[in-house]
Amino acid sequence: MFVKIEKNPRVINLRRFNLFLFFALLATRFLGLNWGQGNFFHPDENNMAWGVGRLSWPDLNPEFFAYGQFPLYLVYVSVNLFGRIFGPANWQKVSFPLAVYSLRFFSALFSVLSVIFGWWLAKELFKDKKGARIYSFLLTFTPGLIQAAHFGTTESLLVFTALSTAYFSLLLLRKPSFKILFLTALVSAVGLSAKISAAAFLFPPVLAVLLSRKKGFGFLKKIIGLFVYGILTLFLTIIFSPQLALNFEKSLSTLSYESRVAWGSSPVFYTRQFINTKPFIFQASKVFPWVLGTPLFLLLVFALGFFALGFFKKRLFSRPEIYVLLLSFLPWLLLNLFLFTKWTRFMTPVLPFLVLLPAWLISALWRLLEKSHFKIFLPVVLATLSLPGLFLLTIYLKTDIRISATEWMFKNIPEGSLVLSETGNVVDLPVWSKDSIRPEGNRFEIVNFDFYSLEGNGAKVVELEDLVNRADYVLVPSRRIFTNYARLADDFPETAAFHQKLFSGELGFSPLISFEPLGSFGQILLGSDLLAEETWTVFDHPTIRLFVRQREKY
Repeated sequence: MFVKIEKNPRVINLRRFNLFLFFALLATRFLGLNWGQGNFFHPDENNMAWGVGRLSWPDLNPEFFAYGQFPLYLVYVSVNLFGRIFGPANWQKVSFPLAVYSLRFFSALFSVLSVIFGWWLAKELFKDKKGARIYSFLLTFTPGLIQAAHFGTTESLLVFTALSTAYFSLLLLRKPSFKILFLTALVSAVGLSAKISAAAFLFPPVLAVLLSRKKGFGFLKKIIGLFVYGILTLFLTIIFSPQLALNFEKSLSTLSYESRVAWGSSPVFYTRQFINTKPFIFQASKVFPWVLGTPLFLLLVFALGFFALGFFKKRLFSRPEIYVLLLSFLPWLLLNLFLFTKWTRFMTPVLPFLVLLPAWLISALWRLLEKSHFKIFLPVVLATLSLPGLFLLTIYLKTDIRISATEWMFKNIPEGSLVLSETGNVVDLPVWSKDSIRPEGNRFEIVNFDFYSLEGNGAKVVELEDLVNRADYVLVPSRRIFTNYARLADDFPETAAFHQKLFSGELGFSPLISFEPLGSFGQILLGSDLLAEETWTVFDHPTIRLFVRQREKY
C-alpha cells in the first residue's frame, strides 16, 4: 500500500551545489560594499557620485559627460523612489556618500545578473548543465569581477551588456524574433547609455541576424530586423542618456579629450606607467594574471592550446555560433589592447569570455574522468581556482589598509616627528575611519610631496632635498611611483634616483614596517602587486611602506 520513494543523492547534491553557488555569488558581490569605512578612494566612482549629487528635479544635468547618464539616473531615481516610500514626498538631492554606496550596489547587482546570463550562455554553448555550473562557479570567484562589483563604476554594467548581448545573439541566430530583437536592443542601449565604447558590443546581434538560417527568415526580413534593432537601440539610448543629445557639444568635447588621453596624444601624469609598453605583452604580463588569479590564468594558457588544436582539427570554424561568440568580445579586446592607456578596467568586459575556455576544459575532463577514481581531484581544482577571489574579497571585509597604517603611525611615531610622503595616490594619509579614536592635536607632521612635478623643476628639487634632510620618516603610500619610475629612469632621473637611494639605504633610511593587505600567500595566488598594472592595487589594496631614519640629519 505504501511505496518507499528513494531519493537520488545526485539530484540532492546538485541542488546543494546550486544553492551554494547562489549564496556564494551574493556574498562575493554584496559583502564589503562599505569598504573604506567612510572614505572613498576610487576617483571614477567619486566623479560619478558628484554627478549624481548635481541632479535635482527637473534639472537632470549632472554636468559630467565622461560617461553616459544611465547609471547616474538609476541611482537618483532609485534613491528617491525608496525615499518616497519611507521618507519625504519631494524629490531630494542625493548625498555624496549615499550616491557612492548606491553606485556600488548597482554595480554588484549587474555583476550578479552577468553571472546569471553567463549560466544561460554556457548552457547554449556547452549543451550541458554541468559545464554551465562550472562556468558560473569560475565567474563567481573571478577576482577581476569581484573587484569591479565593489567599485561604483561602469565596468560591471559593461560586463552585463557583453554577456547578455552574446546570449541574445545566439538566440537570434537560432530563432530570431521581434521579442529577442527588442531585448537585445534594450541591453545594447543600457551599455551605450553608460559608456559609448559599448558600441563594440553591437556587432554580434548584427552577425547573428545575417547568419540565421531560420526558415522563412529571408534577406528582406533580416534587413528589416536589423533596421528595427538599430532604431530601437538609438531611441532607447537617448531615453536612458538624454544629455548625449541635449548637451551634444559638451559630450563630444569630453569624449574627444578622453580619446586623446586613451591614445596618448594628450599626456597626463597618471598615464606615465604606459610609456614604452607593448600591446598584448603588457596585458598578458601585468593585467590578466591578476584579474583572473594565478591558477585560472595558467589554466587559461593550457586551455588556449587545447582549443587551438580542436579548432582546426574538428573544424569548429564551420559553426556560426563560434563567429558570433568571437565577435562578442574580440572588437572590444583588440581596441583596448592597442590603446596607449592599458588600465586593468579596460579588460574587465572580456574576462567572462576568457573564463569560457577553462570552464570548457574542466567540463571535458569531468566527463572523461567521471567514472574513474581521479574525479576526486576535480573538486580540488575548483576549490583552488576559487582561492584568489576569496583572498581578494577579504580586503573588503576588514579595515582598510590605509586606516590601519594611519592608526599604527599615530600610536608609534613620536610626537613632533616629520614624515615625508607622496601625493597623487588617490588620497593623502592620514586617513581615518568613522570609528577611529583620533589623538588630540597633531602628534606629527606629514608633508605630501608632489613627485610628478619634480623633473626639470629646480625649486622642487631643492624642496625635496630640504625635506629629506629634515624628515624622520619616509612614507611610500603605494607602488604607484617608485615601481613605474624605476623603469623610466632615463626619462625621470630625479624621481627614479630618489627612490633608488631610499630603498638602498643611501638616503639614511631603513625599512620599518610594511602594511600588506593580502599577505604572502595572497600575493602568490593573485600575483605580486609590484608587477601588476598600478590601478589593480592603488584604489582598494595598496601596500604601504614606512622607512625610519637611521643616520643623523645633515
